[in-house]
Amino acid sequence: MSTVEQIKSRLGIVDVVQSYVKLTKAGSSYKACCPFHAEKTPSFFVSPARESWHCFGCSKGGDMFSFVMEMEGIDFVEALKILADRAGVRVEKINIGQKNERTKLLHLTQSAAIFYENELRKNSAVIDYLKKRGVKGEMAKAFGIGFAPEGWRNLYDFLKKKGYADAEMEKAGMVIKSSKGYYDRFRSRIMFPLANSSGQVVGFSGRIFGEQAGNEGKYVNTPQTVLYDKSRLLYAFDKAKGEIRKTNSCVLVEGQMDAIMSRQAGVSNTVAVSGTALTSFHLNLIKRLADKIIMAFDSDRAGISAAQRSISMALAEGLEVRAAVIPSGKDPADAVLEDPESWLAAVESARNIFDFLLEAAGDRKSVEGKILPLIAGLPSEIEKAQVVKKIADKFGISEEPVWQELKKVKLEPLSRSRLDSQGETLTVRQKSFAPKTRLEFLSNRLAGLALWQKESRNPEIKSAAGQVLERIKDYVDKLQDNDINKIITEAEIYFDGSETLKEEMEKMEKELSKEKLKNELEEITRRIRKLETEKAESAEKELESCLNDFHTLTKKLNNFK
Repeated sequence: MSTVEQIKSRLGIVDVVQSYVKLTKAGSSYKACCPFHAEKTPSFFVSPARESWHCFGCSKGGDMFSFVMEMEGIDFVEALKILADRAGVRVEKINIGQKNERTKLLHLTQSAAIFYENELRKNSAVIDYLKKRGVKGEMAKAFGIGFAPEGWRNLYDFLKKKGYADAEMEKAGMVIKSSKGYYDRFRSRIMFPLANSSGQVVGFSGRIFGEQAGNEGKYVNTPQTVLYDKSRLLYAFDKAKGEIRKTNSCVLVEGQMDAIMSRQAGVSNTVAVSGTALTSFHLNLIKRLADKIIMAFDSDRAGISAAQRSISMALAEGLEVRAAVIPSGKDPADAVLEDPESWLAAVESARNIFDFLLEAAGDRKSVEGKILPLIAGLPSEIEKAQVVKKIADKFGISEEPVWQELKKVKLEPLSRSRLDSQGETLTVRQKSFAPKTRLEFLSNRLAGLALWQKESRNPEIKSAAGQVLERIKDYVDKLQDNDINKIITEAEIYFDGSETLKEEMEKMEKELSKEKLKNELEEITRRIRKLETEKAESAEKELESCLNDFHTLTKKLNNFK
C-alpha cells in the first residue's frame, strides 16, 4: 500500500477539513462557507463517501491533500508530510539536497527549535524564571519553549554542522549578515516557537533575559520570511483550533505567556496575536471555526480605546464579540498565576461587547465617540436595532435621536474588504460556472448521477448507470477531472436520499433527448429561413430536404409528449 493510500485509510477527509473549517451536516455530505473565497451562503461541500471536496462558488475541489495544499499554500510533498504525521504513517526520508526551498527552511526552523529546547535544559536560571511565572514543565514542553544563549554564533555553528547554507539561515530569519559575517538574530532570549496552523515551526519570538547590550526591544520576532507572516499567524492556533471548533468560540489574548497560562488554566481555545495588530486574516482563521470571539479587558476598562479597531474589525466580520473582565486588573498570565479560577470565571461569564461598553460609558459623548461607530459597522440591521434600543434604554430616551446620530457616523471600510499586511485590498475574481445551456445542464446532471452510481450496491441501479455512461461516453470523455468531481458532488447533494435513482436517470435521458431534438429543430429552422431568401436551384433542393427533416423531427418531439 502506498504512503498516500495508508494516510487515506487512517484519516477521513471530514476530520481533515474540519480541523480548518467548521462543517455542518447536509444529508450524507457536509457543507460550509468556502475558505478560499468570500461568501455568505455555503457553497463548499465535503463528501465522506468519495473522500473529496468541492466548492460550487470558485470551482476548486479535490481530495484531502489538495485541500491542505490550498489552505497552507504548500506543495504536495509538504502536505504529504503534514498528513503523514497526523496519521502516524512513516514517510521515507528525503535527501536534503532534493527538497524544495520551503521544505528545507521548515527543517531548518525545526532544527533551531530543537537547539533552543536543549539549551533551555542547560540553564537553571531560565527554568527558575519560567517556574516563577507559573509555567509548568509539561506546558513548556508542549509549546517548545527554549533559550537562545549568549554569544554571537551559537545557533549559526549548530546549523552549519547540520549542513545548512548561510543564505538559508538568513532566509529563514535565524541569522543576520554584517560586514564581519553572519551572527545569530536571537541572543540571551527565552524562545517561543511560532507555528503555522499545521503545527510546523515557521519562526520565533524571543523575550530578553538578563543583561543585554544595545537598544533591542523586550521582544524580538522573526522578520517576514518565506515561512512567516505575522499578519497571518495566530500564536497557539495549531493547538487551540480543535477546541475553538468544539466550543464555537475563540479567546483572544495579547502575548505568548497569556496564551500559555490560559491554556494551562484549562482555557484550551486561547490564541494570541503575538506582537502585531489584529488583522482580517487573523479574524478569517477564527471565523472558519467559530462564530464568537472573546477578548480580555481589565476591571477598570483600561485599553478599550486601544482595542477599538480590533472590536470594530471583528464585528464587521460578523463575529459575536464578548468581553472577559479580569477583576484584578491584571493580564491573563498574571491573573492565572495569582488565581486560575478568576480567569476561568472571566471567560465563562464573558459579556456581550455592547453591554460591556455601555456600562463603561460615562456619558452620551462617550457613546457617540466609541459605540456608535461600532454599531455603524455591524453587517446586520437587526443587531443595529437591538443595540440602539439598549442605548435608548440606558439614557431614558426614545430611539429616534440615537438613529439620527448613527446616520451621521462616517464609517471607513475595515476588514470586509480583506486587507493584507500592507493594506492592499485582496479581491476574489468569481467566475460563473453554471452551464451555458439547458442541454449542457441536463448532460452534466445525467453524467453526474450515472458516475456517482456506477459502483452502486444495487445491481439494477449499477446496471442502469453503466448503460447511461455507454450512451454518453463521448460527452463524459471530454470532461476534465475537476468537472467530473463537480458534477458528481452536485448529483450526490441533489439526489441524496432518493429511492428512485433509476427512474431519475430514465427521466433525465428522456429530457436530454427532447432537448437535443429542440436544438436540432432550432438549427434547421434557422437554415430554412436562410434558404428561403436564396434563389439558386441548389438552395431549393436543400430547402426541400430541410423541410422534410423539420417534419420528421417535429413528429419525434411530439411523440415525447
